[in-house]
Parts: sequence; structure tokens; C-alpha cells
Amino acid sequence: MIDVARIDYWAASGSGPLHRASTLSKVIFLLLIVTASVITSNPYSLAAGYAVLLILVASSRLPWIRIVALSLYSAVFALLYGLSLRGGSQAYALLILKAITPALAMLTLIVSTPYPKIFGLSAGLFMTYRTLFILLDMMDNFAVSIRLRGGFSPGSIYKNGSNISKGVAMLLVKAVERASRLYAVMAVRGYRGSMARAGSGGFRRDDWLPLGTGIFVLTLVLIWR
Repeated sequence: MIDVARIDYWAASGSGPLHRASTLSKVIFLLLIVTASVITSNPYSLAAGYAVLLILVASSRLPWIRIVALSLYSAVFALLYGLSLRGGSQAYALLILKAITPALAMLTLIVSTPYPKIFGLSAGLFMTYRTLFILLDMMDNFAVSIRLRGGFSPGSIYKNGSNISKGVAMLLVKAVERASRLYAVMAVRGYRGSMARAGSGGFRRDDWLPLGTGIFVLTLVLIWR
């Protein structure tokens, strides 16, 4: 299980060099690592890049053992996907590394940056994120309600389709209403289209660490392809 509260605690309470770096520099770092993972066809260069990320996390006062363990979850899905492909051990290794390297970079961003700062780069991203969970919660309640009230009959396609279409229409109306209410509440609390303080998205002196690491890994992959 992923403890979201613990991840939030790591992000908000840390004082290492990655915590002092700007959110923008760490997002660019993530994009550089993802680019390196996509374009490479050499598992050795990507393995070296993963090792560089591991050194970065361990030297930045982050709980590197737990972060690495979380990044390895993606290897399970990559391995399941790899079973449907033909290739040798090198191809499987490359596939797994393409999964766990961006995962480690993403976790590095998350555990070193409070989520309001991440979403502060894009207010629309936060609103989409929040509305998505509103919809998921409403869909779950709708599925339970329609079963409890006898609205789902395994043998009646017409009845099921009619009830589900009516329920989806009602969900849409409720979702728009809740999203509008959320925006109104945020506006009352001072929301003006941005969650970040003015000037908080600029570069800082400590940005050399994530930017330098990302550039180094991408350069390594480009040279050692």
C-alpha cells in the first residue's frame, strides 16, 4: 500500500537540496529523464542513468530505500507486458528499465515537492485532478445505488441501458454542479487562477542539482546508444 500521508510528510518537511530547488527545475528534470528513457535502446546506459538517480536521491536526504521500492512496482507491469513480446533477456531488461527509471524520477519529484507547488504550475491541472476524483466517487456511489434499487437486471439489455443512460445524465449534471461549487469555494478563499505565490515558479541557485542530473542522464543516453 502507498501511504499518501507519509509521502506528503516527506515532501513538506524535508530540507535537502532537492527540496530547496524550484518546482520548475524538477519538472524539467522529470521531462529530461522521460525523454532519455524513451529514446534509448541500450539497457546499459539506462541502468547507469538509474544508478545516477539513485545516488541523487540517497544524497538528498530522501528515504531512498522506500522510494526505490516504490519505483520497482512499475517493473511488475512491465514484466507482465514483456511476456507478450518476443525477445531475449536484454530486451526484457530494457523494458523494465524504461519503466522504473521514469518512475524513480517521478517519485523524486513527488517526495521533494509539496503537491500545491506542483499543481501551482498549472491551475487547470489541479482543477482536472480534483474533478476527476469527484467523478470517480460519484460513479462508485451510482453503481452501488443502482444495484440496491434493482436498476440492474443481468438478462435485460434494454432496461439496463435505459437506467444507466439516465444515471450517467444525472451524474453529468451533478459533476458540473460540484465542480462549480468547488470553484466558488476556492474563489472565496482567494483563488485567482493560480495556486502558487508570485515569483515562486522561477529558477533558484539550487536548481543546478536536478537540472544537471537530468542533462547528464540524457547526454549519457545519447552518447551510449
